[in-house]
Amino acid sequence: MTIKLLGIDYGTKHAGFALGNTLTKSSENFFSFSYSKKNQLEQKILDICKEWEISQIVFGMPFNPDGSKNDMCRQIQKFSKKLLLKADVKIFYHDENYTSTDFKIETKSENVKSFNNSHGYAAKLTLESFMREQL
Repeated sequence: MTIKLLGIDYGTKHAGFALGNTLTKSSENFFSFSYSKKNQLEQKILDICKEWEISQIVFGMPFNPDGSKNDMCRQIQKFSKKLLLKADVKIFYHDENYTSTDFKIETKSENVKSFNNSHGYAAKLTLESFMREQL
């Protein structure tokens, strides 16, 4: 059975999304979303989960270099716990460090055209890394 996943690069004003599945272990349709209130982001995630029949969400975690959690990691966990109350999904966390570096390399090689896609591209990289390592 193929499982559909949603990768999320969570930020305080912008979030990136990537859709993937366990059959191909790849992701597509990455995009970024700007918001001013967390309930807007929450609703966007719920809408995506319903539309695409998502059963697992992978949040990118910006761990400190020593692997410890920082304030942003705690914000992500707090947000995701509230999301679990409204969505019938499993939530996972995956190290997103170095996705910004990969994004810069890809923009130089022109595989990614716009900085506006940076959060979506980070979500794509994080989701694909999670699928390679965990599935």
